[in-house]
Amino acid sequence: MHRGRRIGLALWIAALALAPPAESAPSARANDERAEARVATQGAYETRLLELVNYERTRRGLRPLRPRACADAYAARWSNYLARNEVFRHQSLAPMLRSCGARQVGENIGNGSVSADAMMRTWMASAMHRANILNPRFTHIGLGVARSSNGRWYAVQDFVGF
Repeated sequence: MHRGRRIGLALWIAALALAPPAESAPSARANDERAEARVATQGAYETRLLELVNYERTRRGLRPLRPRACADAYAARWSNYLARNEVFRHQSLAPMLRSCGARQVGENIGNGSVSADAMMRTWMASAMHRANILNPRFTHIGLGVARSSNGRWYAVQDFVGF
């Protein structure tokens, strides 16, 4: 292959990977997302959630959120707890205020046998979850994702502002 065409193809592939998901027929998209959710790794799922959060923020003129180890630890611990026990509830965020030295914190949780894209669409369709994602006072994020024994993803976004 000609070197120029190879570079062009690589740029096209990179742009495709960064582009928001294209809309497709609902039933085909749902089948594709269920298949994607079954094979996704925890790290890939978390990475995609961070990409999607920052896509939603930057397209509205907000700064992207940066990962924060302290918030990551809370999110990871909580997503593992939710998946292990197959329960769905928020954790107390007061300890995160103190131990992370934050002024404000927020949390989104979600679960399902769905892709990260579908999880994010669900959060963005909810006024309260969307408000956390788009809150300009939040500067950092912690992400935790775990899979239960029945294959459902449990995702936690812990938002932190200083």
